[in-house]
Amino acid sequence: MPEKLPRGQVEFNSRSEVQRGQALGVPSARSYLLTVLGEFAVQSDAPIWTNAFITALGALGVDEKTVRQTLARSSAKGLLTPEKVGRRTRWHLTPRAKNLLREGSQRIYSFHAREREWDRKWIIILIAIPEARRDARYSLRVKLGWAGFALLNAGVWVCPWTERLGEAESVLHELYLEEVAHIFIGSLADMDELTDLAAEAWDLPTVEAAYEHFEINHFGNLPETDEDAFVHLTKLVNDWRRLPLLDPDLPRELLPVDWVGTKAAQLFLELRNLWKPSASHWWHDISAEP
Repeated sequence: MPEKLPRGQVEFNSRSEVQRGQALGVPSARSYLLTVLGEFAVQSDAPIWTNAFITALGALGVDEKTVRQTLARSSAKGLLTPEKVGRRTRWHLTPRAKNLLREGSQRIYSFHAREREWDRKWIIILIAIPEARRDARYSLRVKLGWAGFALLNAGVWVCPWTERLGEAESVLHELYLEEVAHIFIGSLADMDELTDLAAEAWDLPTVEAAYEHFEINHFGNLPETDEDAFVHLTKLVNDWRRLPLLDPDLPRELLPVDWVGTKAAQLFLELRNLWKPSASHWWHDISAEP
């Protein structure tokens, strides 16, 4: 029988709102802004002038009016703080934004970067959300999904990585669902059962198609200038950081042979390392203090 875990007080652990809110599809101005902040701006405490954002996002096809609106909305959400200098404005990342961006960067750059050993144990969450708390169902789906969990059946969530227990407890704590949830650690002995369970819980063909689309979009791109490198790198990172929303990062034992996600991760890291110096040089030039 699975062993039920004791329930205790769990400190709130803010997962990356920056990535959770992004879905696959046409990149938005906000999505590009967050990628630029996470890839170039968060490493420095220097403020960034509005014109730098207009130039950077303009290179990505975003018009000036939309850039200004996106900055204002990001300020309203507590990610940026404006500072007036005469008639001009420069922007500071808030401590909250820095934490979110660094957390998100750590997640996406470590994603598929190394192979992990699996003990064949699962986290199993049984939860019955009261009718009066129906509003919490969507948030639970998004947040547990980001943590690598899948809804196997009504009220049954599973994840093959036991180290994500704390993250699951934080989600339940954040949504005030601890009293209606029961968490177990369990295992299945038969490998056929394990692979069947994974295939039932996660839509792996859709994940595989997303990786193939990523490779098609970025393989063979050859930037000719520093600005080109910035554009290609920003689009590369922007596309890659949305894949963890689809891919639960399953153990290799549960994946098809020659899983395309591994190859896509190698491509991502190679291209990022190749384009980063030139892209950073261009960003430094346009964001330098005038």
